[in-house]
Parts: sequence; C-alpha cells; structure tokens
Amino acid sequence: MVIDFEKPSCYQGLMSLKPRSFQLTIASRLEEMETVRELVQEAVKEYRLSDEMAFWIELTISESMINAIQHGNKADPAKKATLKISSTGQTIEIIVEDQGCGFKLDKIADPTDTENILKPSGRGILIIRSYMDEVHLTQREGGGSRLRMVKRIQGNEQ
Repeated sequence: MVIDFEKPSCYQGLMSLKPRSFQLTIASRLEEMETVRELVQEAVKEYRLSDEMAFWIELTISESMINAIQHGNKADPAKKATLKISSTGQTIEIIVEDQGCGFKLDKIADPTDTENILKPSGRGILIIRSYMDEVHLTQREGGGSRLRMVKRIQGNEQ
C-alpha cells in the first residue's frame, strides 16, 4: 500500500493556500476498503465539506474503488487500484485507476430498466453519474482504466 500526501505551502502570505491532494495505491482486495475510507475521511475534513456532500463523495469513491477492485482487476491482489483526490477550492477531482481489461460506460446495462431491476450490478455507475458533474472513462497507457470524476463545490454550502 502506498499513501502520498501533498502538503500545502508554509508561505501563506506569499501565495494562496491550496488544499492538499491525496493519493492511495492498494492491492485489489476488498479488505483494503477501510484504508480507502480513512483517506476519504481525511480529505473530507481537509476540504471542509458539508455532511451531505461528504456522504456522496465517500459513496462515489467507494463505488468506483470497489468496481476497480472487483470488475477491473478481478480481485487479483497482484494488481493495484489507485485513488487520487484533489481540490482547487472550486472543484473536487477524483481519479480511480485499475490494471484490468477496461470497459466502456455506454456498454453498461441501465439498472433501472425492467429487465435489470433484480440484477445485483450496475448501480455503482448510476450513482456516480447521478452525483458527479463530470465523469470520463479512458484507457490507461499499458492497460487498465482511468475514471476521472469532478464535482463542483463552489456555491455549495461546505
């Protein structure tokens, strides 16, 4: 497991203070999700998010990391899943990467369609798309997927 933090500059008077960013790389095991939750809680505290926004950010990150572990990396602990969280003060950017075969967002069945209502998968992407302002999926160089999500926080009560 790798955890990186970017610390804000100590020169507050000379430049604007930018919130730090967070990065975590874990083995593809669901047991690692507790470490993900701890990192998200630290980011939520750093960015001073409201309880409601914190709930939705944590849910979105949990869903995307579980997808990376289970669907992308097929729960192979030799493969890594990476989470990056950063903020400009106006937006929060979340990037989740895996080392799997990749997929296309438009190929995922709509879980609200009658034929899919009882299927146990597909709801994570629905939650992510519903809450985040931007969702982009690309293939990583060397294999795997990169899911980039952006949530505007400017104007939202924090």
